[in-house]
Parts: sequence; structure tokens; C-alpha cells
Amino acid sequence: MNRYKDSINELNEWELRILLNELINEAEASSDSGKLLQAIDDRIAEARSKREEIERLQRHVHIVFSLSDAGSLKVALSQIGRRHENKVVAFNDLFSIGPIKHLEQPEGQRNRQRWMLDRFSPFRVLNDRNRESQLDHMIEEIKAIPQEKCIIVWCSDNSHDQTGVRLVMHLLKDRQQPVQLVNFSESLRDMTVPPIAQAYVDPEVYRDMVSNYENARHLSSRERQQYMAEWEELSNSDYELRLWQGGEIKGSEIEAIDGIIVSAAVSAVQESGDEEGFVKAGTVVAKVFEHFNQVIGDGFIEYRMWSLISNGVFEFRGLPGALYQYSIKLG
Repeated sequence: MNRYKDSINELNEWELRILLNELINEAEASSDSGKLLQAIDDRIAEARSKREEIERLQRHVHIVFSLSDAGSLKVALSQIGRRHENKVVAFNDLFSIGPIKHLEQPEGQRNRQRWMLDRFSPFRVLNDRNRESQLDHMIEEIKAIPQEKCIIVWCSDNSHDQTGVRLVMHLLKDRQQPVQLVNFSESLRDMTVPPIAQAYVDPEVYRDMVSNYENARHLSSRERQQYMAEWEELSNSDYELRLWQGGEIKGSEIEAIDGIIVSAAVSAVQESGDEEGFVKAGTVVAKVFEHFNQVIGDGFIEYRMWSLISNGVFEFRGLPGALYQYSIKLG
């Protein structure tokens, strides 16, 4: 039996769902399926009852904009002994890139998904995982948060988080109860370099902030209305790249960072001293982030890099598919 347990533990959640559905189908087709199907029904009812009891105890719902942020928040809540009374939900997306026009509607979601599938090869696999964090599920879950739950949104000053905040405020437009907000960049603005994302916050400082979550700032009605109005503006635009500039989300053309990528490549080649002028693609991406204080993802930079290769700006050698497998140089 241990062999089966070990094999099950190795499976992802989506693989377990497929396996369970196949077993149910086989059980229904069997001539002696009654006891097994009844056992499945009992276990499902038991699991549902436990989930409802857990949700009843969770007085606070925390909304974050990445799975890594969610993991850090769950750990911090556990460390302060408050995990059982807090639910953490997370988007598994990157709102700084791609179309977001009418994203709260199914057609807008399909349009975004098509755009991502056409440009990022790993997207299909990633989109099948962490189903509870996918866009359509998160939209419905946020709209369904009960009024008696306290909502706390965690963000920083970057176009991904800030676009997400505006989407969340739109989804909560009918909510009568207050919404609280923790902005790391604002809370830590006295630092020499305020963090542009949660990942840049010192762990000790972060845990202290989480310990104080119940005192997070309540958004005024006017602030919520402003966020909703800004979402309407974003949602009606056709921009496929959003940057955080001057304290605002700025829609930009998709080619806006191409010049930065070229400059990064030139700098990386000069530092490497390679006689042929080639440098690892991953080195160029790292160099972009050294001088470009935005949250847009290395996948987007690589996508633009390949557009520059297609246009003859760069040459490449090696194996496409992973940043460490190929090198580029100016054409």
C-alpha cells in the first residue's frame, strides 16, 4: 500500500482530479459498483463538511497577486499562530502584460488566454495547474466572498499588483462592508529603495507587518470608487503592456522595452569580453532587471527578445526553449 501512497503523493492536483474521475467512471461501469460509489459519496460529503467548517472559522480573506506571495503569507500567518482563522486566495497571472480588455467577462478571459498561448509555450501547462488560482475561478470566488468576512488586499507599487487591485475593487463593487489594503511600497516608503514587490521585503519586516494585519488601512468609499473608475479605463483599452510610472499605470506599446533589451545585451557583451559578441540569453534578461524597475516577468522579456531575433536585430546560437541553452548577439 505504501507504493500507492507514494505514487499518489507525487501527482499534481490536476492529475489527481483526472485519476479520480477515471476511477469513478470505471466504478460506474462495473457490475459491482454500489459499495465503491457509496464510499466515494461518503468521502466527498465528509471532505465538504470539513471545508465548510474551516471556512466558517476563517474570519479574514487575504487577496494577493501571485502564488509565491500567497505561500509567504501563509507561512507568516502560521508563524504568528493565526493561520486557521485566515483564508489566502491568489491570482496566478501577470496583469502587467497581455490584453485585459473586459477581463471580468468570459470573452475577455478567452481573448487573454489566446494571447498568452500564442506567445508563451509553458502557458498551457501552467494554465492546467493550480485551478483554484486561475482567472475565471478567482473572479467568481472574490465576487462570492460573504459580507461578514473581512477582506485584506496585499500589493506593492508595480503595474501587475496595481492592475490587480483595480480589478478586485471592480469585482467588489457591490460590497457594503469595508475593504482593507496593505501596500508594501507605501508602508516602507522611508526605505532608501522602497520595495516594488513583496519579494523584496525583509523577512523580519514582513512578518511584523503580517502580525498587524487587522490594523490594515480601510479604503474610503472615494478611494474604492477611484479604483473602480481606473479599472473601467484600463478594461476599455487595447494596450498589451502596462508599466508603473509616476505613481500610475501607463499603457504602453508592446515594443516599449525593446531598446532596453538591446542596451542590456550590449552591456552584457562588453562585460563578458566574448570575441564573437555572443552572450547567454539569461544574462541579458538579468541585466534588463538590473536597470528596469518593473514587474513584467522574464517570459515577456524573452518573448520580446525573440521578436528582435525575428526582425534581425539579434542573432542566436544554441537551442531555443530555455534561457541558459542559447546565446544572442547583435545582428
